[in-house]
Amino acid sequence: MKLKNVLAILAVTALFASNTVTAQVTTIDSVATSKVQHFNFDDMESETIGKGIKRKWFHGEKGQMTIFNLEKGAHIPWHKHPNEQITYIMSGKVKIKTIIDGKETFVEVGAGEVIVFPENVPHEFWALEETVDLDVHVPVRQDWLSKELPDYLKKTKK
Repeated sequence: MKLKNVLAILAVTALFASNTVTAQVTTIDSVATSKVQHFNFDDMESETIGKGIKRKWFHGEKGQMTIFNLEKGAHIPWHKHPNEQITYIMSGKVKIKTIIDGKETFVEVGAGEVIVFPENVPHEFWALEETVDLDVHVPVRQDWLSKELPDYLKKTKK
């Protein structure tokens, strides 16, 4: 091996050696300080929260997950919340009114599609057909923790 190549290898080795950081090892005892939770949507009872709207939901410490079963024609009125919302349409199709680039816009979202609403962006849903909608909210919707429905859902009339 030529001296030039040996010097290059030594220089690279010295560079990595001087920037080496010791990795922290995590043991089972130090992994979690929170309680692990396990849920099965199939075992949960649906609650009717509006005309043609049923939901099943649970929450962890920082986020929540909800399955909405929407009958054709079901309507979730215009609302906003301080939570990011990720909506995945598992089956069916919805029409959504929201604000995109500062303009009120309608978007159709069908099976297999996802739409993400940043916090405090208003939105409204109409089920164009029978729909199963999986929503994730982060952080947990504080307005859902009481037994009282939020005002916008009271407008759907059970």
